[in-house]
Amino acid sequence: TESYATPIPFEGKNGREILIVGGDHVSGHNPATGAEIWRARLYEKRDDWYRIVTSPVTYSGLIYATGPKGQPVVAVRDGGKGTLSPGDFAWSFKQSPTDWSTPLVYQDRLFVLDGGKRVLTCLDPKTGVKKWQGQLGIPDTIWSSPIGADGKIYCLSEKGKVVILSAGDEFKVLATVALDEGPCRSSIAIAQGHVFVRTAKNLYCVGR
Repeated sequence: TESYATPIPFEGKNGREILIVGGDHVSGHNPATGAEIWRARLYEKRDDWYRIVTSPVTYSGLIYATGPKGQPVVAVRDGGKGTLSPGDFAWSFKQSPTDWSTPLVYQDRLFVLDGGKRVLTCLDPKTGVKKWQGQLGIPDTIWSSPIGADGKIYCLSEKGKVVILSAGDEFKVLATVALDEGPCRSSIAIAQGHVFVRTAKNLYCVGR
């Protein structure tokens, strides 16, 4: 199985680790030697041509990772050794999980984007309990990952529509901006109070 995920540095109960998602597992490795410390199976393998796109993310002693094509998002407890069992998972989320968009931890919430169905879900990162879920209201696929800043969530669709949502206690679309310069597959970037959006034709910078 191919993996497009980015390795992530992590400081946990085992010390410094590099987190890797690949094949059908998420694993932690010694950054100096590459030796595997632990691994956890994300799903029962169904197809040799499956690929993993999402990168792992972490929050408060939990490691979040997801398999491809409708497989659940899982929260793995920090500090494991060897081959972990499902009992080492804190929770899993199966209702509109992500396939290619990396989940976002922002303001003590976990946001999971199903880019094919254009559904964004807000979860309690510690328990996996769903706080809210809603349709983004656009017809085109979203390949990019959601980004959080200034109390808002930013998503960019394949055809170049920017959807801005509240990161608060209820689902609310604040604005939709149609740039219509697809195909767009890069995630929005935010730095120093400015929002950067790269389309197929231009790089936009929006800020005060």
